[in-house]
Amino acid sequence: MEQIPFDVMMEIFVRLPMKSICRFRSVCKKWYEDLSSFEFLQRHINRVSSRLDELLEQGMFPDPFDV
Repeated sequence: MEQIPFDVMMEIFVRLPMKSICRFRSVCKKWYEDLSSFEFLQRHINRVSSRLDELLEQGMFPDPFDV
C-alpha cells in the first residue's frame, strides 16, 4: 500500500479541528512531532483565522465585537 505524501497529510490535518489534532498526536512519535511543530500550528491558526474571517464576511457567524 502506498503512503500518502507528507504535504497532502499536513493539508488534511490543517483542516481538522484542534481536538482531533490533539488525539492524532498520540498515534505515533512522527505524528506527534509533526503536529506539535511550530510551522504546523502556525498554518492551522492561519487557516482557522481566515475561515473565521470568511464566515464573518458572509454573515454566517455573528461578530462578537459588533455590539
